[in-house]
Amino acid sequence: MRKDTANSTLKVVSYLFGFLLLWEWLKPLKVVTDTASLTYFVVFIALALALSYFRIHYVITASVKVLFILYSLHELYYTGSLFAPGWLKKFGQDLWSNLGLTLGREWPSLSFEYRSLLFFVLLWLMTYLIHYWISVRKTILLFYIMTVAYVCLIDTFTVYEGDSSIIRVVLFGFLLMGLLALERLMQRENLRGSKMSRHRWIVPLTVMLGVSSVVAFAAPKADPLWPDPVPYLQSFSEDAGGSGVNKIGYDTDDTKLGGPFVGDPTVVFNAEVTREHYWKIESKDLYTGKGWEQSIPDDQQAALPFDSGKKVPIPSPESGEERDLESEKVTVERKYSHVVYPYGVETINGNDKGYFSFNPINEKVTSYRELDETVKLDEYELSYRPPSFSQKKMKAANEEQEIMQVPEFVNRYTQLPDTTPQRVRDLAVEITSEEDNWYDKVRAIENYFSKEAYVYDQFDVPVPEEGQDYVDQFLFETRRGYCDNFSTSMVVLVRALGIPARWAKGYTEGEYSRQVDSTYKLYEVSNNNAHSWVEVFFPEVGWVPFEPTVGFSNNVSYQYDLDVPDPENNEVPVPEQKDTPKKPLQPEEDTASPGDGFSLSGLWDDAKSFVADNWGKIVMVSILLIIITFALYLVRRRWMPYLLILYYRGKSSDDVFSEAYLSLMKQLERYGLKMDDGQTLRGYSRYIDQFFGTREMTSLTNNYERILYGQNPTSEDWKKMRELWENLIKRTTG
Repeated sequence: MRKDTANSTLKVVSYLFGFLLLWEWLKPLKVVTDTASLTYFVVFIALALALSYFRIHYVITASVKVLFILYSLHELYYTGSLFAPGWLKKFGQDLWSNLGLTLGREWPSLSFEYRSLLFFVLLWLMTYLIHYWISVRKTILLFYIMTVAYVCLIDTFTVYEGDSSIIRVVLFGFLLMGLLALERLMQRENLRGSKMSRHRWIVPLTVMLGVSSVVAFAAPKADPLWPDPVPYLQSFSEDAGGSGVNKIGYDTDDTKLGGPFVGDPTVVFNAEVTREHYWKIESKDLYTGKGWEQSIPDDQQAALPFDSGKKVPIPSPESGEERDLESEKVTVERKYSHVVYPYGVETINGNDKGYFSFNPINEKVTSYRELDETVKLDEYELSYRPPSFSQKKMKAANEEQEIMQVPEFVNRYTQLPDTTPQRVRDLAVEITSEEDNWYDKVRAIENYFSKEAYVYDQFDVPVPEEGQDYVDQFLFETRRGYCDNFSTSMVVLVRALGIPARWAKGYTEGEYSRQVDSTYKLYEVSNNNAHSWVEVFFPEVGWVPFEPTVGFSNNVSYQYDLDVPDPENNEVPVPEQKDTPKKPLQPEEDTASPGDGFSLSGLWDDAKSFVADNWGKIVMVSILLIIITFALYLVRRRWMPYLLILYYRGKSSDDVFSEAYLSLMKQLERYGLKMDDGQTLRGYSRYIDQFFGTREMTSLTNNYERILYGQNPTSEDWKKMRELWENLIKRTTG
């Protein structure tokens, strides 16, 4: 009777986990479909599995299921009494018409009543399969794999969040597979279905799943190895004029910006650097309302050639102080003919058999082997002086300065298309209304995006519609995008104020790899680090980079010289000195700072600060330790004998054998071989020897009785019996 009860409980639990797994298939429907209620479908699953468990005759089972389906359809789609013939007639007519639509493959025209009926039929088949897998095949692996794949696909391609669902599926699935594996083992080996034997299987399985789940939550998560495939796959369903999906990386064509992009972790180059900085490739000056172009075509630009190791003919940023010359090395992985360089570059080495060419319009450096024949370098070295931009000179910049009297320069770098909406220009004025100089106006625009909570997003980024301005869409409609959206918008806003600005592109500093030596650090720069930013022109300073993109910083160095006295005025005011009373001298040990020694209050503050900063980790580690401790306690009979062996091997007292024998008795009890009330030691020893098929327990008991009834114990007794004791106690670990 006890065996039948245990088997029944095991099967009930198995059906319960099967029900929970199938329920996970229904939960996403409320999110991704128009399904208003899942109650009837969930109840149908439970009813079908219950009928299968009790092995009700198939005629009765089918009748009950059909009646429940009709009741559910009536409650969902019809009014009036369930027993009124009117709704059955309507349902029959709807069923007949939808059968014709099904044969004609007119799927969108199917009614909701018919679709719900088909879904009930599908659930009927699924519950039968679960019953078959659990009761007949006693394996659920195929259904488990299907469930995991289903949840992952729904989570990936829809708005449904499957994080908690996949955790439940893993827990329920592994527990169900473990229970069915136990049932197969018991059936194949004809084992006794005792309560003890089931616990020896189920408890370790449950503990293992609990520990692994906690570890999975607490452990650090690695970044994904592959880029998200969803935007790429979705791009195939877009029409020709819709939003395409770009692949991130450097591209010379920026005429049409917008749309999502797919990440690409391909390493472009490795750089040994002394400090972090952006890597520039080029700049562009003509905004079209859709993207960026060059105002002067490449074939009309007069390039400036220079040899390897010679000074690059690029205007150096003005700096109020001389900075040390620094050198860096670039090793190219994905070869291009252009050269990446930091701000303040002075020389480039690495093309000894050719030369470099600098384009003064877009400031792009290209490597050539011969005339008009580009070459892709494997590596090159750069020397540069990190620029430091004077805040004092930038605040003094205005339209009256000499360079601002050159119409060609001003028109080129303040150009905006005639189609630029007026509200974009008005927004620029509104943002900077409280500022009175160029520098503060530019900084106000740079900080505007983070202050107004614009969102950095690589995926949900549309392409402007026909006739729609790229910047206007970002500023007033989507308010989300990536670097191209932020940088282009800032250039347009700055230009709307009459301040020269241009669009720059290249790479961020990359990802830190390792420390090369005491001076140089190695960074990996991949396509994921492709980036765009803003350059604003200040007379007497030059082009200054700004970073409007939320979450990015371009490490620009400023000279904080606003409060520096005029160098022409040699008189420096000396602060007035006041007489201060002299303090009496104190012994040296009394003048020591309180922080120099040990402080209980300081230790307590540090402890509280540590707990406040790491309470989540502490809770997770505590839970993990509790679970591990509980698991070790449950399986103590497996590891306890080895500790006892090590403990008694080191003892040599006269009563060591008696202690070891009593420890053996406790271990046998933990194993499940408990001594019954009224049973003698000899009878118990014969039972143990019969169970293990040995004579070791009888020998140990005879020796123990001699000691117990008069013979004084000696250490020699233990030396003779130790091997038998160790052999027997090891048997209890199985």
